[in-house]
This record gives sequence, structure tokens and C-alpha cells, in this order.
Amino acid sequence: DRHGVAPMAYSPLDEGRLVRHPAVAPVATRLGVSAAQLALAWVLRDERIHAIPKASSPEHVRANRAALDIRLDAAALSALDKAFAPPRRKQPLAVL
Repeated sequence: DRHGVAPMAYSPLDEGRLVRHPAVAPVATRLGVSAAQLALAWVLRDERIHAIPKASSPEHVRANRAALDIRLDAAALSALDKAFAPPRRKQPLAVL
């Protein structure tokens, strides 16, 4: 943003809601990756966003890392961008 601060995603998979969204599974299946890896790859595609995904085991860390190697094609990006349209203006962080 204009202040030089990069956006952060402390819960980049939205507490699992992103992974369970009906638009994610078909794209993940087509690309041969898990829904979580696809969702993380989609968040990580923007180098301005710093995602901090949770990992509870070494295998989970490796699966998260593998998301960096996923190449999202135009069809995948179109499907995900359509399902998760970006906000039209800045929004405050929801604090629960």
C-alpha cells in the first residue's frame, strides 16, 4: 500500500472456510493438488501478501511449502477470482 506496509494473511485459509468453498475442490482436483495447497498457492501468488499458514507437523510444513510450486493457469485463476472477488475498497480487519 502507499505506506510501504505489505498486507498479511495470518489465517490465509480463513480457518478452513476457503478450503471448503465449493469452487476450490474442482480446481484442486484438476491440478492434482489438495484443496489446502490450492488455496495457499492462490493466496501466495501475490508477492505483496505475506501469508503465515499454520502447520502442526513436519508433513504439514512440507505440504504448505509445496504450494509455492503450484502453477495456477488462467482457468484456475479465473475460477478462484470469480468465487472470491477482491474488495472494491479497503476494509478494516475483523476482530473477534
